[in-house]
Amino acid sequence: MVMRHDWKAMAGVVGLWVLSGCGAQLPTEETDTAQASESASASAMDADLPKVPTEQDVAWELDLYPTAGVGGISPLSLVKFWTYERFIINGDQGIWTRPELKRTLLAKAEVDECFSAIGGPINQPPCLLGTKPKRNQAYVWGLAKADRSLYFGTVANTLCLVQQGFLGFATPQENPFWVCEFGASQSGTGDYRPPDLQRYKLDTRELASLNGELPIWADMLRRTTVGLRSAGAQDGVVFLAGPSLIRGINLFAFDARDGGFLGAKNLPQFNNIREWVNVRGALYTGVAYSVVQGNSPGGAVLRWRGRKSTNHEVLFNFDVVGKTDAEVANLVEHAGRIYVTTWPTFNTGAPLSPQTARFTGVWRSPRLEQNGLNHRDADDWDKVWDIRDYEPDLLAAAVTGGGAVASFDGRLYWGTMHVPFLATSVAVGAHAEGVLNLDADGNGSLGWLELLNTALGTHRSTSVFQSDELGNRNESVRVIYGEKYLPIYSPRAKGYTIGFDAAHRNRLEKPDPRWGSSGLGNFFNAYTWSLEVFDNDLYLGTFDWSQLARVGLQEAIEGMPLPPMTPPSVAADITSVEDARRAHHDYLRLLNIALPKQGADLFRFEHRNKSAVAESLRGLGNDTNYGVRTLVGDNKALYVGTANPMNLHPDGGWELIQLKKD
Repeated sequence: MVMRHDWKAMAGVVGLWVLSGCGAQLPTEETDTAQASESASASAMDADLPKVPTEQDVAWELDLYPTAGVGGISPLSLVKFWTYERFIINGDQGIWTRPELKRTLLAKAEVDECFSAIGGPINQPPCLLGTKPKRNQAYVWGLAKADRSLYFGTVANTLCLVQQGFLGFATPQENPFWVCEFGASQSGTGDYRPPDLQRYKLDTRELASLNGELPIWADMLRRTTVGLRSAGAQDGVVFLAGPSLIRGINLFAFDARDGGFLGAKNLPQFNNIREWVNVRGALYTGVAYSVVQGNSPGGAVLRWRGRKSTNHEVLFNFDVVGKTDAEVANLVEHAGRIYVTTWPTFNTGAPLSPQTARFTGVWRSPRLEQNGLNHRDADDWDKVWDIRDYEPDLLAAAVTGGGAVASFDGRLYWGTMHVPFLATSVAVGAHAEGVLNLDADGNGSLGWLELLNTALGTHRSTSVFQSDELGNRNESVRVIYGEKYLPIYSPRAKGYTIGFDAAHRNRLEKPDPRWGSSGLGNFFNAYTWSLEVFDNDLYLGTFDWSQLARVGLQEAIEGMPLPPMTPPSVAADITSVEDARRAHHDYLRLLNIALPKQGADLFRFEHRNKSAVAESLRGLGNDTNYGVRTLVGDNKALYVGTANPMNLHPDGGWELIQLKKD
């Protein structure tokens, strides 16, 4: 049984331990003459982006916390690593802020409820005095462009769903930014709300809901869909699809010309679908299998063989053209093949542990012939990269997801995804099962320093990779933003350690990051969530959870009630809930360090031999946008769908944004 940690408490602790170096950058050292010239004419990094601290800057920490820690572990060593040592070791070159694109807000989530109190009645707008406007719809989760319209699907209250589903939270929480009622909600379904299917007409600048296009039976299918996680379009048909609450995935199809409903279907053999890609006139998507046992595949690549029709057998005609060991996440055509990233997959019913993991990787299809892939190609895909080719800690590797993937300037790019505190939760669960021993002082329970050490040791920010000839004899894989050294679990220390030696070094043949540290210098950038080529540049969007961490700090310093670092039952085993609460509060109070810029980051690569520049570090003008979730480009503009689960904040809720050059 995996023991769970309160997310807000842990966010406050870990996120705010590392503040002095979050987003920090070293003075720029340009990689070539052209970039040096550009940097000279660009504005310097924004003044509120903190510089890399020196040991003198954080010397006060040495006096406040034990250098030896507990037993053989030293949380302070991990603090020093994340706050300043890594930037020096990795030779961070700095990321200039140089926006080039004009932003236009096309549409935003509407207020759809009025919140009164946790467990209180659910009212509809207009909101009366004593209630708060609430925007449940949080993400533009899937986005596609077809016939001068943008089609997208949403997911509601995602932060609450992740806390409950991934991290096991059940205690309701409310602050000025969001509320999660969990089981206390009068909805009867907790924080879940059905997703919306939307069409934005670019010519008329109109947003139209597609929910009303659905017949009753199809609307019932929508109301049992977690969210519309993916979108794709081909030959006059638009698909919006996502995981079902009951079983399988639900697909909805529309006429691209006018948004008319064509059909909907549940595919029970699959349980996740993330992305679609058009390749040489064919439409492909990636899925996860619902049941994974023995050596059976965990994921598949499907090719749409149907055509526009209201006949479901014709419309929803798919072939399995690729099989992978783990669920398929993102897809791209590169060098005459399709490459996909995968998410870690575990046999059905198996625990989340390195012993049962099918690790994240990059898979490559056979060469694309004139007619594309067919069912005979399904067993001929190769895993050409594995997260363990980089990550030295098996537990961290086991819960690392494959991020967005892109083909740019002749090279393949891909990133990683790290659900905050998921690895920490798995590590503490492994301790409870006797797989790991985190009890460094041997007293039979986990104290706050041991928990802190585990959280810092299992933390990972997103890494970005670049490769020539991936899977070929002459392949070269470089981590362009990542870590040369990473924390690993030490059985001898009974906890996580950091060292600048072979044991802690990443496993790449060329271990030095090409341009800088993971998170593109920002500790809180957890996902490479989107990659898209637009106007000959590559854009990278992140999930940045710094605002979530700041809320934890505010609650501490303003004296508001703050949960302990651990669930009450675990805290009681340490000393008492109140002692844990007091230690947590004092710990946050003593940090006294500024957070980096809040809001999702959007970066731009202008050449494969140039480091990134920042298009935005503040959520594209709204710092409650914590994620650049979806990117779609054409020859005129780049369209952004944001992730914003701040359901009580006036700026909360998804946004659809157009970016284009003047």
